[in-house]
Amino acid sequence: MSVEAILEQIEAEAAAEATRRLAEARERAAQLVAEAEERSRAQVAAACGRVEPAIRAEATRMVNAARLRLLERRAELGAAWVEAVFADAAARLEAVAGGADEPRWARALERLVEEATALAGPDAIVTAGSGDGAAGVVARSSDGRIEVDATIAARLERARARLAEPVARILGLAD
Repeated sequence: MSVEAILEQIEAEAAAEATRRLAEARERAAQLVAEAEERSRAQVAAACGRVEPAIRAEATRMVNAARLRLLERRAELGAAWVEAVFADAAARLEAVAGGADEPRWARALERLVEEATALAGPDAIVTAGSGDGAAGVVARSSDGRIEVDATIAARLERARARLAEPVARILGLAD
């Protein structure tokens, strides 16, 4: 075998060895990359698993806060609507008392006096208004222990406490 043939054989064996080692290195590199990717996926999954309850809790808190704001706003609007109804009623009553419908006001005053004296007693002292210009009557028992305020403002305030819920229901604001 000539030197050239030996050199060619050595070169061929070296090239084959280099190709084999390169293939092994590529295979090992692919294996290492796959293992690293799997570890990374596992770490990401574990991290997501750790924070998921906190994320869900925060999302729930945000939804609940939004619902609360909605309920509060609905209550504010509902209260404003109910207030508008009572303000309209007060304006209408004041208009009647102010002379817009004198026969109706005369009948109303008679009923107010009857109701007030029924509560304050037959010897009650009845005065028109409450001293602050409010339309209606105030009756005081003869001994001064009982006072019945039957002014429009006082009666409307008492009616407000009694009627706020039914008015809200009529307006579609109550469950």
